[in-house]
Amino acid sequence: MVLEEQLQKYGLSFQDLQSREGLVEVDTLYQQILPEEVLQTFLQWRRGETSFTAIEESEFQIKLGEYLNTFIAKLFGLENETDALIERASRYNRLMQFKEQFIQRGAKRYRQAIEGTFAEHHAALLEKVGAEDSDPELEAKIANYALSLDAEENAADIEAIHQWGSLAEKDEAGIARVENWITFKFPARLDFDNLVATEETTFQGIPVKVGANPLRQRDGFDLTDARMDRYEIASEIEYCKYCHDHDGDFCSIGFPVKKGEPEKGYRKNPFDETLTGCPLDEMISEMQRLEKEGLSIGALAITMVENPMAPATGHRICNDCMKSCIYQRAEPVNIPQIETGVLTTVLDLPYGVELYHLLARWNPLKPTGYLPAEENNRKVLVAGMGPAGFTMTHYLSQEGCHVVGIDGLKIEPLPASILNQPIKSWDDLEENLDDRILAGFGGVAEYGITVRWDKNFLKLIYLTLARRQNVDIYGGVRLGGTLTLDDAFDLGFDHVSLAVGAGLPRVLKIDNSLAKGMKQASDFLMAMQLTGAAKDTSIANLQVRLPAVVIGGGLTAIDTATEVQAYYIKQVEKTLHRVEILGEEKIRENLSPEDNETLTEFLAHGLEVREERAKAAAAGIEPNFNPLIKKWGGVMIAYRRTMQESPAYTLNHEEVTKAFEEGIHFGEELNPLGVELDQYGHVKSIRFTKSSEEEVVVPARAVLVAAGTSPNTIYGTEYPGSIEIEDKHHFQGYDLEGNLVPFNWGTNNKEAFAPFTSFRRGEKRVSYIGDTHPVFNGNVVKAIASAKKSSRFVMEALDRLPENTLSNKDLALTMQDGLTATIQSIDASNPTVCEVWIKAPMAAKNFKPGQFFRMQTFETGSEIVEGTRLQIPLLTVSGTGSTDDAIRLLVFQWGTGQRLIPSLKPGDKVVLAGPTGAPTDLPSGKTILVVAGRWGAAVMLDIGFALRSAGNRVIYLAAMGSKGDVDHMDELEEGADQIIWAVGKGDPIEARRPQDHSVVEWDVIKLIRELDDQGIVDMSQVDRLMAMGSTGMLKGFQKELSAGGSLHDRFKEDLHITGTIGSPMQCMMKGVCGQCLQWQIDPATGERTQAVFTCSQQDQPLKNVDLDNLTARTSQNRLPDIISSHWLSHVLEAKNSAESE
Repeated sequence: MVLEEQLQKYGLSFQDLQSREGLVEVDTLYQQILPEEVLQTFLQWRRGETSFTAIEESEFQIKLGEYLNTFIAKLFGLENETDALIERASRYNRLMQFKEQFIQRGAKRYRQAIEGTFAEHHAALLEKVGAEDSDPELEAKIANYALSLDAEENAADIEAIHQWGSLAEKDEAGIARVENWITFKFPARLDFDNLVATEETTFQGIPVKVGANPLRQRDGFDLTDARMDRYEIASEIEYCKYCHDHDGDFCSIGFPVKKGEPEKGYRKNPFDETLTGCPLDEMISEMQRLEKEGLSIGALAITMVENPMAPATGHRICNDCMKSCIYQRAEPVNIPQIETGVLTTVLDLPYGVELYHLLARWNPLKPTGYLPAEENNRKVLVAGMGPAGFTMTHYLSQEGCHVVGIDGLKIEPLPASILNQPIKSWDDLEENLDDRILAGFGGVAEYGITVRWDKNFLKLIYLTLARRQNVDIYGGVRLGGTLTLDDAFDLGFDHVSLAVGAGLPRVLKIDNSLAKGMKQASDFLMAMQLTGAAKDTSIANLQVRLPAVVIGGGLTAIDTATEVQAYYIKQVEKTLHRVEILGEEKIRENLSPEDNETLTEFLAHGLEVREERAKAAAAGIEPNFNPLIKKWGGVMIAYRRTMQESPAYTLNHEEVTKAFEEGIHFGEELNPLGVELDQYGHVKSIRFTKSSEEEVVVPARAVLVAAGTSPNTIYGTEYPGSIEIEDKHHFQGYDLEGNLVPFNWGTNNKEAFAPFTSFRRGEKRVSYIGDTHPVFNGNVVKAIASAKKSSRFVMEALDRLPENTLSNKDLALTMQDGLTATIQSIDASNPTVCEVWIKAPMAAKNFKPGQFFRMQTFETGSEIVEGTRLQIPLLTVSGTGSTDDAIRLLVFQWGTGQRLIPSLKPGDKVVLAGPTGAPTDLPSGKTILVVAGRWGAAVMLDIGFALRSAGNRVIYLAAMGSKGDVDHMDELEEGADQIIWAVGKGDPIEARRPQDHSVVEWDVIKLIRELDDQGIVDMSQVDRLMAMGSTGMLKGFQKELSAGGSLHDRFKEDLHITGTIGSPMQCMMKGVCGQCLQWQIDPATGERTQAVFTCSQQDQPLKNVDLDNLTARTSQNRLPDIISSHWLSHVLEAKNSAESE
């Protein structure tokens, strides 16, 4: 079947389904199939003229869902497929009927003595049924046979089935035979203290918990949970009591203290969690009623009445509904499995993707908002494309707004083929998670959630939004950098919605915190899941070692622990593969003793992995890496309280169970005291207090911290006074009328909330949603709910504004031009540095001297050579000048990704996220000494001129390696009143101006003394010293400028000294991933005071910087960096060789 031809039978085309006008035609066709009586009620319902009770309205929507199922099947030509679903449901319903009548009411209640064994009874039953024991349909055949029996005429046969069923639950052979039959699956009683089956063992000498269930074999990063199949879901659906028919669907509306008295609030469970039910008020019971009959399209439609973003919820995402299920003493109905099962059943139909896409924009089961509204010329900027952001984008675009969604992360483009053509099979959109394009869309759902959840669902949501004519989505755009709130309103936007998520991961203030081998869990997860470090094809680098300890008790800690194990296997395999091809001797040639030892460790482990793979292949089974992980030290979660008190256990204990199935250990009542280091300054163990009493030391080569985050208020701190912050924790809330609404920490997500921040431009407002909002932070479904509920307030605020006369088309063109970063020119004539001009108008407009960018290229379309994708994963690049619409970068050709810059061509689209970092402080009337090496010289091209233009005298000490390191000498001279040209060796640099000076000297400290002694530079006149160079140079200044140092008395008492700190960086969004964290110290005591995000403040008071910590942070990935550099050389040689043939 070709969809276009099928739609033509109804006077439609595929393109009609993308427009409001076409959807109106679809709506008219739907109405035509409704019986007259139903149609009239339907139209009255839409006009708000019915007097339905809640129960009556639900039943009416179910009826509409039945008609919708039939209508869409005809429209898309899917009658055979939908009939098959109905027939399958009928078969499953017969199984459930058998289960209830013969097992639940018969076998389970059978108390009489039974003669004979299960085997004997089973054999007799097989003979009666006329089936073999090996028959895959045996369960169904037994059920059909039993249901055919007459209660009076076949009483003996019925009793025989009861006896057989009773033995099947008690006899060892019987239990084994029916183990996987849904007719024998019954919910277990809930014991809130023992929701997770565990055993006690030891980890590195301390008592820990492990799972009591058999371990699963994990290999790589493909989907780790295949979800329930339709057969298993049928049992869950049957278990549901369809409580909506008596207003008892607490899974949706919340579990009241007393039914009918909402003023008494909601019950709490034994974990003190308020049972508010689904934050979205999803029509759960109604969905399950339709799915029970096999009406999956109708079931999905009724799900999407309140939850159009259903692909982003469900299994392994949320369980608020389960917690509020009427079954509080037994296992609840597994609603998330059912919900995701309904979705995937529809997606698996021919053109299932198009069915979801259609229902996301037209849903006749909604009394209002069932069609996209007409264009209203309102323009909204949504900052953040995570769950809250993409949900807000959906709702506002449906209301007729033009929505521009931005995200700081790189977002890959979707191919035109799927944007403009119908997708026949879900398989055509699906990718294997192990090697999928890391699209970047979805925010925390992309980089934070692991492959326990199918991220192809994000692609589905991305597609349905990207197809809309009134939606534009841009990645690599940092709010506060690329554009500001004021910029947005200047551009013509009517509203900005902040969906910027959580930030500021908590740093542990313990001994040797953030030493080599210790990092934030958010840093690890983002590096692994966004830069591509876990992919065989990538040149991105991320080093971890075992044993590993994850500190924290939340779901992030759980995810981090499982992914460390999986990543470690990938890491050592990739290391072995590349080193064998490159030659071990070549790699070891210039390695430090530490890196040599680590390489030996990785290669040995890689060989063991290879051996296990070979054994498994020979045996025809999956490889089992669990014994190897355990042998190498394993992974432990360390939590300060008991497992039962951990957020992971109380919020979603299933994730703890699943982690245990991968071999994770859980250490309880462990409070970290400090990290112990080896002779190289690398983590070797971590000290805890155990149960607040004894001190224990746990070996650890990796320590990953998942100790919590807070709502992202970075914009408010970056632009002080722009947005009020309450309790130094979250944005201060305001209501629609502009009244301040203090946050009550007891507020739940079903209560009234404040949707707006304090920011106003006239009557234009700024809303905040998702993890940014204290009422809704914490999980994906609450983030989605925040957007859904806030969208109506946003529309009310928009309705109060005067008409916007700017056309949507003009705004779209402005944003496309302003936010698209394109290579303008590349000069690679110098083999050591590449000069790049990138056209990026909005970034150029907001760039200030001293700031920098995150540069990447897209994975989509990048060349693959020797099994390696030639994509730049991530570079930190400093702006070295700008025009009205372009930024100049000088990219030095050392490292890995940097060496791919020359292969770029004018017109290539890239990611240039920023500007970020703090602009260089520009005083006036000061004498400023800038000491900078070659990298600093690139920055001086811009800041020198800016400092002089502000009225300062600038003296530049250019500390170069050699004469050939000077770039743009004319510009450097223009940016400095005096330059001291210094080289470490070889011929001196010619000083072309009379006030300049040239010398051969590698010791900068010594040179400053000589310059002062010789009167070339009077250091006593210097007000500020800016040091931009290696950590070694910074250490020299820190020591010699302190009391008793050789430079201390040569400068003013109040000399202002800053060092530009070259911390490793990743997100560069000023407090999200935590890779750039840098400790500061009290210079008087040497004690650490605070950890700062260097991407927010790169120029730091030099006396306060813990430079030993900086050394540790910059060498975290030294070994894989070296190997990747060699590997890229190998790949480029192969590429050049192939091109020359």
